[in-house]
Amino acid sequence: MFNIAICDNNKQDAVKIRTIVKSYMDAKFIPYQIYGFKSGEELLEFQGKLDLIFLDIAMDGINGIQAGKKLHEINRNVKIVYTTSYKQYCIQAVNNVHAFAYLEKPVTNVMAEKQLDEVMRYIQEEREKAETVKFDIIVITEEGELENKIKNFEVKDIIYFEYINRKIKIKLRDEECFFSDSMNRLAAKMQRHNFEICHQCYLVNLIHVKKIKGYQVYLDNNEKLPVSQKKSADFRKKLNKFIQDCI
Repeated sequence: MFNIAICDNNKQDAVKIRTIVKSYMDAKFIPYQIYGFKSGEELLEFQGKLDLIFLDIAMDGINGIQAGKKLHEINRNVKIVYTTSYKQYCIQAVNNVHAFAYLEKPVTNVMAEKQLDEVMRYIQEEREKAETVKFDIIVITEEGELENKIKNFEVKDIIYFEYINRKIKIKLRDEECFFSDSMNRLAAKMQRHNFEICHQCYLVNLIHVKKIKGYQVYLDNNEKLPVSQKKSADFRKKLNKFIQDCI
């Protein structure tokens, strides 16, 4: 499933892009969902996961470049295609926000479909090479008994691990699973995937960190986790290095 957003305060432009996208996805038999937004503020309030955004630059309030920067802080994997009547903003948008591409208005079918080809190919390649990890999770059978089952997880989907009641909880956006392990052994295994300990009970995926303030880390699923005084300096150092490596 591809989740696509169209953010444009011009209804006519938004309808045209939606029509092009819908026709393209239907012709390719690609499952998709389209979400429409009229402002950068509306887009930033959306809680779901997006793969692709067609984002107008010239909007009232938060403009497209400002919204794009904030979106990349929340989701570094989202692909942004800017749409604008002002060509002078395009290079700024691509350079400052690391946008995937831009389309000049009026958007034509040929140019939009060309960008959709490139975006879909790029996203599909990313998904195919996505890193996975496996854990021996605890499941409940139909008979109500507990048993262990090997399950694969995409690294990018894991928000954090929590040590609770002598078990490890895997926190995903819409799911929680449990398995048995020690936090130290798990941290060593996940370090190469950019997971770091912020507290003796929490191992966080740095890609999901929005910010750290005081002794709390703010995540992109709107949760806040504690940062221990003992771990604070080291965690901040590693988070800063991770951010610099991503730029």
